[in-house]
Amino acid sequence: MRLIILLFFITSLFACDTSTNLSAYNDYTKAKQNYIQSILDNNKNKKIQALKEIVKCGRFLGFNVNKYDKRLKQLESAKSIQVNKPQFQNPLKIESNYIKLLSINPIKIKLSKKMYVKFSTLYRKGKYYKIFDIYNAKVNRTTVKKIGSFILKIAQNNKKRVRVVLSSNKKFKIKYHSKPNLVITILSQSKKKYTKTYVKKNRIIVIDAGHGGKDPGGIGAYHIKEKNIVLPLAKYLKYELIKRGYKVYLTRDRDKFITLKNRTKFANQKKADLFISLHCNIAPKHPEIYGIETYFLSPARSTRAKTVAKLENSAIGNLRTTTQNIVLNFLNKNRIIDSTKLALDIQKSLIYNLKRHYKRIKDGGVRPAPFWVLVGTQMPAILIETGFISNKKEALRLKNRIYQKRYAKYIAEGIDNYFRKNP
Repeated sequence: MRLIILLFFITSLFACDTSTNLSAYNDYTKAKQNYIQSILDNNKNKKIQALKEIVKCGRFLGFNVNKYDKRLKQLESAKSIQVNKPQFQNPLKIESNYIKLLSINPIKIKLSKKMYVKFSTLYRKGKYYKIFDIYNAKVNRTTVKKIGSFILKIAQNNKKRVRVVLSSNKKFKIKYHSKPNLVITILSQSKKKYTKTYVKKNRIIVIDAGHGGKDPGGIGAYHIKEKNIVLPLAKYLKYELIKRGYKVYLTRDRDKFITLKNRTKFANQKKADLFISLHCNIAPKHPEIYGIETYFLSPARSTRAKTVAKLENSAIGNLRTTTQNIVLNFLNKNRIIDSTKLALDIQKSLIYNLKRHYKRIKDGGVRPAPFWVLVGTQMPAILIETGFISNKKEALRLKNRIYQKRYAKYIAEGIDNYFRKNP
């Protein structure tokens, strides 16, 4: 009901606007979306361009854009200083490009403000690797140290990147941060001890099995119904997350129809930390298409995202694109960013781990789309299109209980990764 009232209020608010005002408002909302994306991409030039557009359109519309104008001036000033500053005037500053190993218990590596760190994991030939790529960095020489059953190696990977690798013959967990220096703490190889290190028992997760009851969702190859795939998968995911110390609720635990609004309302009532909606993709005219896609709530920027969103939003009827974008513009920026991080962690975990067991696992990517089951959530929320049931091979996999259990496990690992980096 609140969503309907909000839509009516916003629509009526702009009903008397001229076409010029509406065009300016659309440019304003687009600029804000571009600014959010520039933050995610950490692209200073895009930030400046987006802020200029926000200030220009906002002033035309009579909005208070002082905070955006202030941020724009800060970025332009910083950019000017960076561009005009001769690099050869102070050769001692070159030293800031070099990293330095400060300690090994925990592992502590000195960084400068110029550097940023990318983390990845790898399993190869019976060994487990934790890899840190430090960009805009140099190291004087290759360093190899043994730390108990672990090997630490620091070396120049290319002209602008240093690679730090921690490896072991046994599976292990770590926690790390890179502000201001890179600090890596090796956790116990016992799963129980690792879980207690970073998973808080008060974390609440709501899992939404899409469709149900009179709404079967997509019907794919072998007459497989979407609602019958996502429900057992949701139950396996609940069990996996409970084992890891989370408190978990399902929006439905049987073949029951629940409106999109009530799914969101349920998550808010439970004061959930995360909301994860499970669905299956379908492309009946193209049965050769397969793959896993994860979506976060935002206006769609691709034809593919718009098509998927339109199919999943059919339960609420048709809403004008302009109305959708106005509502989406009211979303909390930080929640969009957190949802994006969650989607990336889960997608990465699914693709990396499923490829270890199965062939033809395709990464469909992480995409923004206006899924209305996510609109009313007050927490980071994503929607996972677990695969295409219109593809015969993928449909049979999704129906397979072993595949579902593994799928649930790797979603849970993605959630663990998200909370480890965002405690």
